[in-house]
Amino acid sequence: VVDGEQDDLQGVPTLEEIQRHPMDDLLRGERLPHIWCQGCGIGTAVSCFISALLRSGLDLDKVAVVSGIGCTGRVAGYIRLDSFHTTHGRAIPFATGLKLANPELKVVVFSGDGDLVAIGGNHFIHAARRNMDLTVICVNNFNYGMTGGQMGPTTPTKARTSTSRQGNLEHPFNVPYLAAAGGATYVARWTVLHARRLERSIHKALLKPGFTVVEAISPCPTLYGRWNRKAYGSDMFEYYRQKSVIRHNAQPWEVDIDLAGEIICGEFVDIERPTFQDMYQKLHPDVHPSEDLGLLQRPPTELDAGFEVARLPTLDTERDVTQVEVGSLQTSAVSEAKHTEIRLCGFGGQGIILAGLITGRAAALHDHLETTLTQSYGPESRGGACSAAVVISDGAILYPYVTRPNLIAAMYQEAYTTYHGQLAEGGLLLVDADLVHPDPDAGQCVVRIPATRIAEEELGRTQVANVVMLGAIAAMSDVISAEALRRSVLESVPKGTEELNAAAFDRGYEYARQQKSE
Repeated sequence: VVDGEQDDLQGVPTLEEIQRHPMDDLLRGERLPHIWCQGCGIGTAVSCFISALLRSGLDLDKVAVVSGIGCTGRVAGYIRLDSFHTTHGRAIPFATGLKLANPELKVVVFSGDGDLVAIGGNHFIHAARRNMDLTVICVNNFNYGMTGGQMGPTTPTKARTSTSRQGNLEHPFNVPYLAAAGGATYVARWTVLHARRLERSIHKALLKPGFTVVEAISPCPTLYGRWNRKAYGSDMFEYYRQKSVIRHNAQPWEVDIDLAGEIICGEFVDIERPTFQDMYQKLHPDVHPSEDLGLLQRPPTELDAGFEVARLPTLDTERDVTQVEVGSLQTSAVSEAKHTEIRLCGFGGQGIILAGLITGRAAALHDHLETTLTQSYGPESRGGACSAAVVISDGAILYPYVTRPNLIAAMYQEAYTTYHGQLAEGGLLLVDADLVHPDPDAGQCVVRIPATRIAEEELGRTQVANVVMLGAIAAMSDVISAEALRRSVLESVPKGTEELNAAAFDRGYEYARQQKSE
C-alpha cells in the first residue's frame, strides 16, 4: 500500500474476503466441493437455512442438525454445527431423543422427502401429533434421487420415473396436509426459486415453538428432470416459474401437486398449541431429562468364556518395497490364485458398479466359477467414491468380502488413495493414467491405462471408459477369460450400444497387451 492510501482503503474488502463464500462461517470448507449434481436445488435450501439461522439470534452452540439418508442427508456433514447423520427414515426419532435429552437445544431436521415422509413417514406424523419441539426442513425433489430416480410417495400423478415409465398412477402425499393433519404449529411450502421467501419461512419456523415444517421443492435434473423432459436445472426453474402460485392461508388439503397443475406455495398453518416438552414439564415439574443421562452409560457386556472374538486380517499399508516397472510386470499373484479378489473403484457416474456386475457375471455364467459381488457407494447420483468388490474362486467362497485384493483397478484419485494400501503382495494395480497419480514410494506394480482419454478421444463417449478398463483387465489377468468378459459386456450394456462397448473393450484389451509386451 502506498503511503497515504491506507485511509482510503479502510472498509474495502480484501481479496481473501471477496473470495470467501458468504456462508463460510457455517460451512465445513474441508468437505467442499459438495457432491450434488449441477442444477440441484439442495445448495440453495442450505444457503437459505444458514441465512435464516444467522438472522435468528439463536446460540449456535445450542443448535443441532439431524439428517437421514439421501442426497439431502449430506447436509449434516457440510454445516459447521453439531450435526448427526442418522439411519434411513430415522432422522426424526434421533432428533426426538436429542431434544428430550437436552431440552435447551434447538434441533433441526434437514432431510429429503424419501427419508422424511416415505420411509420415515410414521415418525413424521407422530412427531407432529406430539407437537415435538423440532424444526423440519423437507427438501422434496419428487423421487428417490439417491438410488436411481425411482417413484416415491411424493411423485406427482402422471410424472415419469425409472419405476413409473408410463407415468405415476398413484396419488402422491401432500406434505403440508400431512403435517397440518398431524398437528404441526407452522407449515409452509416454497420452491427453491423463491429463495427469499423460503429463507423467511425457515426463520419463522426456527423461532416458532412446536413441530414446524417447511417444504422446499427442489429440482433433480439428473433423474426426475430427465425422465420428464427437464434435463437441466434451468428447465426445472422455468417450470416452477410458470406453475407456482402464492396463496397464503390456503387450506392444506387444497395444495396437492400434479404434473400439469399449479404448485401452490405459501404459509398454510401458523397456530399456537403446547409442545410435548411443555406438557411434560407441567405433568412432571421436578424432572429434568438431562439429569438422567447417566442411565445411558451401560457397562460392557462380558463375552461368554466359550466364544472367541473374530478378527479380520490387518492390512499392511506401509510396505517399503521398490516400484515395479511395467516392463518387468509379474502377474502371478493374479493369474495363479485359485481364490482371487478384485476391487474396481472410482467415483459415481463412471460405471464402476456396472463394471463389477459385468465381471461377476463373466466369471459365474461363462467361466463357471464361484463368485460374489459387494458394492459400496454414497448417496449421490454423480460424484462420490464408489467401489465394486468381486471374489472369484474355483471352490466354495466362505467369506464374501474383499480384504486383500489381488487386482485393483482405480479410476479416481480418491479411490486410489482409499484402497491401494489393501493390494496383496505381488498384486496388480491398474489406474486411469490421467485421473490417478500413484505414490511412487508405494512399491506396487502399477499399469497406467488412459481409459478415459481413449473413451473420449478415440470412441467419442467418456461413458465407456469403464469398459476400456475391463478390456485392460482381461489382457493383464487370466482369472477371467477375455471371451467371457467380452460376452458379459455385450449382455449387460443398454441395447443399441453393443457395437460401441465392444470397440471399447477391444481397444482396452489391445492397449494393455501392448503395454505388457513392451
